[in-house]
Amino acid sequence: MTRSVVTLTGALVLASWGAAAVTGATQAPAAGGPSTSDGVYTAEQAEAGKTAFAEKCASCHEPGKFTGAEFTRAYVGRPLVGINEAMAEMPMDNPGSLTAEDVGALIAYFLSMNKYPTGQTALKGDAESLKAIMVSPRPQ
Repeated sequence: MTRSVVTLTGALVLASWGAAAVTGATQAPAAGGPSTSDGVYTAEQAEAGKTAFAEKCASCHEPGKFTGAEFTRAYVGRPLVGINEAMAEMPMDNPGSLTAEDVGALIAYFLSMNKYPTGQTALKGDAESLKAIMVSPRPQ
């Protein structure tokens, strides 16, 4: 895939997030609800996500695109369901083939790369569960 197609795809994903925010499709969780600082995934799940990323995502995406300032700009202050929505048409060679388990593992991997704490319960990758969890500022 060429760099311009990947860039265009990224721009379209970001535009869709903006549209979702305007239409209310990605609603913020209730105040006081869980956040990514509360250990919402397991270390084992993050490892499974790393494997899934290598198998299903790495041919088009660099893991670094899901860390640091890019991650902060795209997700902090929003519910985790925004990441799920961005993955809805992924992978590009088999859109919509990611299972809820895949989504949970991939998000866990992204959270681990951003140094969010692990917990004792695996992150559920379905949209309803992800709507309830807010992405907090990244740990230092």
